[in-house]
Amino acid sequence: MKTFFAVCLIFFNIFSVTEAGTLEKDSEIAVMDFGILKREMEENLSLKDVGLVTSEYIIERLSDRKHFNIIEKSNLAEKLKDSNLIVVGAIPPDDAKKIGEILNVRYLIYGNVADVSLAEDNEAVVTVNTVKARIIARVIDIQTGKILMAAKGEGKSESALVDLDGATIVTIGTKRVSQVSVHNALKKAAFQAADILIERLS
Repeated sequence: MKTFFAVCLIFFNIFSVTEAGTLEKDSEIAVMDFGILKREMEENLSLKDVGLVTSEYIIERLSDRKHFNIIEKSNLAEKLKDSNLIVVGAIPPDDAKKIGEILNVRYLIYGNVADVSLAEDNEAVVTVNTVKARIIARVIDIQTGKILMAAKGEGKSESALVDLDGATIVTIGTKRVSQVSVHNALKKAAFQAADILIERLS
């Protein structure tokens, strides 16, 4: 009898997670600007719009996959500018609920850039800096206040570029790399996280 109830409980939990983690196609979603998880990263990284860039890449990937309806970012900013709510990074459930009501959407995607760092390959003829980025994206149902799921995305991009004319340079700690390489790493991380969200929520 105990075994029967245990099996029933496991089945119920699996069914609940499946139901809670499914979004209908064409559901309207708002993507918020991402925050920066580590204070030391914020101090060591000269690229200040890292969270905005990440959210734009999430939007790009979701739009390309054409599974959800994404709220236009400019409309989002305009509607929320006088709300006094936390709208970047780790958004509290109460604020998320109010944001969803203001924007008239049921689901929000938000999160943080967890890491932007460098790994050096000193064995190469030219020292190659590999930019590594890691993000964490979450989907919350504002009606219930529950996080439906979280997805981690990781990306890498090599950068040997430090002083070419016309290149935009970003510093990570004491190292100089191209902004393009940082954006590429963030893009790969954002695309990976978006793909996971689509796969598991579809």
